[in-house]
Amino acid sequence: MTSFHFDIGSRARQAGRFIGRVRGEFLRALSEKKAEAGFSQQAMAQKLDVHRSLINRQFSGEAPLTLRSLADLAWAMDMEISFELKKPIARAGQNQPAATTTIKHGQIRFVKGEIKRNSVPAAPENRQPLQVKKSA
Repeated sequence: MTSFHFDIGSRARQAGRFIGRVRGEFLRALSEKKAEAGFSQQAMAQKLDVHRSLINRQFSGEAPLTLRSLADLAWAMDMEISFELKKPIARAGQNQPAATTTIKHGQIRFVKGEIKRNSVPAAPENRQPLQVKKSA
């Protein structure tokens, strides 16, 4: 059976997460704007003098979001962009190496050709299978 290991690397992972957060933030802002004032992608496209499909492609990830396009989208929504660089916070489920581990590794030794770990107790050799008692 063929199996593949796919790793995008931390650089691409971080970039993808950033782009996803930016798109998500713009979609959230557009949704709020739409709820309060009936603002739509069509209205945004008219204000920017572009086709609505371009706005849709930018929000869906099919067209690139440049810094200029982000500034234009924010301007069209009468909003301002703030930008912050900070140290990342590792959270569970983010494919980040854990700061601490609960796994303990013992020294590996060979016993009768089998690998045994010192930290794991060996099973007794004279194990009897459990017998089930039948009720009458």
